[in-house]
Amino acid sequence: MIRLFETRSIRRKRLRRVRCVFCDLDGTLLTDHNSIHEDVKAAIAAVRSAGIRIVIASGRTDGFIRLYSSVLDPSSPVISLNGALVKRGDGSILTSHPLPDSIAAVLDDFQFTPDGAALTWSLFTPEGIMSLDERPLLPRYLRACEEEMHRVSDLTPYYPQAVSICAVGPYRSVQRLNVTLARKLGPRLKRVMYQSGSGKDRYYLEISLKRVNKATGVRDVLEELNIPRTRSAAIGDYTNDVEMCTFVGVSAGMKNGNNAVREQADIITHRTNNDGGAADFLRMLSGQRPAR
Repeated sequence: MIRLFETRSIRRKRLRRVRCVFCDLDGTLLTDHNSIHEDVKAAIAAVRSAGIRIVIASGRTDGFIRLYSSVLDPSSPVISLNGALVKRGDGSILTSHPLPDSIAAVLDDFQFTPDGAALTWSLFTPEGIMSLDERPLLPRYLRACEEEMHRVSDLTPYYPQAVSICAVGPYRSVQRLNVTLARKLGPRLKRVMYQSGSGKDRYYLEISLKRVNKATGVRDVLEELNIPRTRSAAIGDYTNDVEMCTFVGVSAGMKNGNNAVREQADIITHRTNNDGGAADFLRMLSGQRPAR
């Protein structure tokens, strides 16, 4: 959806005025092998030389993102966990969006039920991932760097800081927790349940605030950098990039992106992430001609 009184032609005219570009990581800047294509590296260098900030906005953890942001634009903020946590380049907290305090009581009560006994969950906080387990079960994309993982004896002190929670267990138990949260905190929470890629009876339930997404992180960063929305850009490949692409002044969708983001984007890259497709858009921002 294009904002009221805007057209795609108006949005595309903003390309040469962009001062900050927000980039998704997986499927956009990264190839399927978690590397950055040489063409993308060169395009990012040109963008930075033009005085444009590069900010990574991802569903990944802050520590994982910094493996790349520390090389691409180390002074820029990092938007992690789909906007739930934003940190400055130096690691200090810019904004965080904790879950409701009442979720602690709901989870504590649930763990003493027969279904709750089959579950474990981890808390994602600005200080890292807190878990009762030595090696917590997490979906692949949320598996963090070792220094982000913290085994604790009690989760209670960390609930007030938690911006996201990931529960794991058999289908019946995870679904019962999902229903319990919907009944008690439904309107305030975003709940995403899915099966592990292992194909076993292992399911994950990710819990975050419904009002938080990458666009809220983008807004926070633009306020910090004192850059108008109309002078910002974004590029992504998936549904969790749609709000971000709507919010900024001009946006691009990857050739390999899903329909949701491709329909929203003002520009579609000529190449996929494995071929360095993000460089097509980044070159436009720095005044270079995209590769064909």
